[in-house]
Amino acid sequence: MRNQLRLQMDLPVTYDYGTWVRHAGVESACNRLALWSVHGGNLWLSSDSAAGKTHLLRSLASEQFAIALLDVQLADATGSSGQLVQQWMLQLEKQAMWMLDLPAGPIPLPVAHALFHTLERARDLQRPVAIAWRGDIETLPPELSSRLRAMDQVLLHTPARDDELLLILGSGVSTLQWDIREQVLQSMLTYLPRELDILMPALKELERLSFEQKHKPGAAWVKQQLTRIAGELQPRLI
Repeated sequence: MRNQLRLQMDLPVTYDYGTWVRHAGVESACNRLALWSVHGGNLWLSSDSAAGKTHLLRSLASEQFAIALLDVQLADATGSSGQLVQQWMLQLEKQAMWMLDLPAGPIPLPVAHALFHTLERARDLQRPVAIAWRGDIETLPPELSSRLRAMDQVLLHTPARDDELLLILGSGVSTLQWDIREQVLQSMLTYLPRELDILMPALKELERLSFEQKHKPGAAWVKQQLTRIAGELQPRLI
């Protein structure tokens, strides 16, 4: 019997509570976001490194129809700040609660100004806002940074324990619909830094290489690939 070839298509990434790992580092954020969904207010979710903010927002938004989730993709955010606000209002204005999810790092000036005006619109319309962003608040225009400082800030943290990291990696494996042994995930914690913004992309890279090379992820192969990935990361980590 011939092996079935992998279909050349990307399955949409789904975020739900079934694949969410609730641990001590995100407990306060989960509780605070649950209160926000009932009582409203303005909430800023942040973290020191990748910690699952996007997953958490999407999980809640998928279950509550009153929530509008704006996924701000900086590469696609072209035009003036006024044009961006008009585009975003088409998604946000009719819903009772707003969530804004931004990529980590610097925010281009037109996007920052659009965010400020969006927050002002939320205040005028009395819409509760939850924003997820990780970055240096000092790099933002004063009007936007002052709005963020006025929000209730909650920090999410990457788990410090290996068993919790393994659960998160296992959740990533199920999302990829990839069948591998737990020893592969344990090897990742041996050869790579224990940071989710390194571990999760490395997991996707292993999955891609495994199918591309038609190679089962055995111990020797996994060690070879992870050593290479760690070497490529070295300049970044210095």
